[in-house]
Amino acid sequence: MKKESASARASAGKAGLRTVATIVAVVMAVAFAYAIIRYNVIKGVPWQELPLFISNKAVALAAVFFIALSYDFGPLARFWPKVFVPELSTRKFFGLLGFGLAAVHASVSLLLFSPAYYPKFFTQAGKLNLTGELSMLFGVLAFAIFSIIAITSFPAVEKSLSNKQWQMLQRIGYLAFFMVMLHVLAMGFEGWLKPAGWPGGLLPISLVAFIAIALTLLIRAAVIIFPGNRNMPKK
Repeated sequence: MKKESASARASAGKAGLRTVATIVAVVMAVAFAYAIIRYNVIKGVPWQELPLFISNKAVALAAVFFIALSYDFGPLARFWPKVFVPELSTRKFFGLLGFGLAAVHASVSLLLFSPAYYPKFFTQAGKLNLTGELSMLFGVLAFAIFSIIAITSFPAVEKSLSNKQWQMLQRIGYLAFFMVMLHVLAMGFEGWLKPAGWPGGLLPISLVAFIAIALTLLIRAAVIIFPGNRNMPKK
């Protein structure tokens, strides 16, 4: 019986890894395909800008999707435990993966940040305009908060926290995600109002990210209004 149990656990673990690997592959493929099709293929952005400029857009979108998954599984498990409780163990992985990609996005953005790449963020004098300042402000605040939350994932730090403290820090992540929503809102709102100019009718990546974050916040609001099953694992 013990051997069968161990074998079953091993099989379940492998199945879980395959599921996670599949989700990662699909999200990354969709994010990059969307960015390439919208910007390089339809809009005509030069292919020489794919390695950093266009890929950075895809990385940012993937980061939002992975962080959204890390926050969505918990609330959804309260309503559909049979479906989502088995996925709760992946929350940390998706959260850290999303944070890692966000760090890559921030680094690449700093490399490219200039009027040549982001003219709508700058005045003719070469200084940041209001759009640029607000977008960068919200982005920096979001990254700072997510950095604090990421630190709590270190085993030594996590063990030092009570469930109540850990929950409080994780919930601060919703504030960070809201800051990301303001980041993309300030960045892309003007373009969202001009659908006639969307290449191929495809939504701007900033709008796709905004919708993904809004859905995550709505799911969280639904849990607050309709608590469902509160007997859920915390860590």
